[in-house]
Amino acid sequence: MLIKYGYQDKIVDITDICFSKLVRNNILTIPADDIVRGNIFPDPAFGEIKTLYIVDDNNNTTEYDNQKTVKIDITTNVVTVLDYEVVKSKLANIQSKLKINYGSFHNEIEEQRMATNYLTGYEKVLEIGANIGRNSLIIAHILNEKNNSDFVSLECDQFLANILTQNRDLNNLKFHVESSALSKRQLIQQKPDDPQSLYDTNHFCHFNYHTVESDVLYDGYTVVNTLTFDELRAKYNIDFDTLILDCEGAFYYILNDMPEILDNIKLIIVENDYAELVHKIRVDAILKKNNFYVDYVEGGGWGACRTFFYQVWKKDVVV
Repeated sequence: MLIKYGYQDKIVDITDICFSKLVRNNILTIPADDIVRGNIFPDPAFGEIKTLYIVDDNNNTTEYDNQKTVKIDITTNVVTVLDYEVVKSKLANIQSKLKINYGSFHNEIEEQRMATNYLTGYEKVLEIGANIGRNSLIIAHILNEKNNSDFVSLECDQFLANILTQNRDLNNLKFHVESSALSKRQLIQQKPDDPQSLYDTNHFCHFNYHTVESDVLYDGYTVVNTLTFDELRAKYNIDFDTLILDCEGAFYYILNDMPEILDNIKLIIVENDYAELVHKIRVDAILKKNNFYVDYVEGGGWGACRTFFYQVWKKDVVV
């Protein structure tokens, strides 16, 4: 088998790169997204959207565009494909069954796609950073379809947590809303006088609060409710195996202060919204040390992590 990558007649052989960098548990995974692929492979046609070519042992060539994630079982050479359009259709079907106030499912669509693609419904989920619940509703729907309510959603802002609760109840979904931050530190949060003013006429949330560690309560700030991971686990009696993270870079501090959060985790769906690249590098090092690997990556977002802003990490099988 040969694996090639390029545009028209500008094609390079990437077989060795794929086998050296992209194999886990006998599965070779080539991610979708030309920007993401460009961070792994040499670029034979700068500025063009490239195609993936797989040549089998009979010299038959199959093409895969940049919207397809390709997985190859290297023990059998069987190729399976994750098509963006299939996931998009599945997500649209879930969205059509749900209602949401004070916002739209058009926001945070990448997180919703990852949840739709990776969750089976049997997970025990901890979501950190729910906002008004766009992704929370998708997660809960998938779990509730399997009669599973082992899901805690954290939103540390009381105003947003109240909206999250309203959206949960509007859809008769079963999951826990915890209006706290996961932290061992004392936190305060800067907020406007009128939170409702953060919503425009189209009901899109523009909430942009500032949370800092402080023992002093400054003017214009409020104290944030906090609890530790051990307190959270004891409160809900759930042994979480899945983390879904959109917490404005706070996972760096959570992981440093409470590494036990990874003890039973098998799956992490994350938005890499770190203000500093060094925080992302530190988190990656800890995850890899704990036998996690990247199974999916997508560019987008903002800041230092924009070329790998959305990721899914899985726990490696240790024999």
